[in-house]
Amino acid sequence: MRQILLSCTALAAAVESFSSASTSITYRSSIQITKGQRRSHHPSKTNKRSVALHLMPDEDEKDYISPMRQRPPPKGGDVAYTNQNILRQLRHYNDIRKVGGKDCVQDIYARDPNTSGDNTRFWFVGKVARCTGTVSAEAAIARQMNLLEEHATRIRPVELGRSFGQLEFWFAPGDSESLTSQNDIGTRLQKVMKTVEGSDKVPLLEVGLDLSIVTNRGAGFYIIRTEDGVVPPHMIGM
Repeated sequence: MRQILLSCTALAAAVESFSSASTSITYRSSIQITKGQRRSHHPSKTNKRSVALHLMPDEDEKDYISPMRQRPPPKGGDVAYTNQNILRQLRHYNDIRKVGGKDCVQDIYARDPNTSGDNTRFWFVGKVARCTGTVSAEAAIARQMNLLEEHATRIRPVELGRSFGQLEFWFAPGDSESLTSQNDIGTRLQKVMKTVEGSDKVPLLEVGLDLSIVTNRGAGFYIIRTEDGVVPPHMIGM
């Protein structure tokens, strides 16, 4: 009888132990399920964390620089087509013009290579100023030729853009746009060479440049002349 009681006691203890273990397992399982459900209710947080981890650069990528940021500086030296150089020459232009007026200014045109004969088109590019006592008109233009040609191809990309490096430049007296537009026969364009002896030694402080800005819906300003830069016969008096 004593053995039976001992066996029943042992059995009860075993059942109680099993029951406690089951309760513990059930509790843990419910916690795990609950945590899983909570995570499923916030997928955005999980995704954001995954994206953030994915975007963290590896050790090898920390020093990476995009090839687009490694572009070499534009050619042209102190007259390269940069905002700094353009604004500097504009300041010089204004300073020189305040002293010398329009007598120290030349209007600059680029010849359209797609036209010829008595219907040659010349596009207005800008104005060049110079200290007349030390710099010739040809030298002032040649000194700033890179800025002029770069600008011409940008304001007239269709007509002039494909001819960069081969464009011809011509000049007229300062502030003569009204006369040229009226086909005044006394206002003749003169061709200027791209390189003039000694022009590379001209101080930039003694020359200036006011580049044209196209504001009339991209139409620009041009005049029709012969290949020699004079008013064609059929346009005289028009």
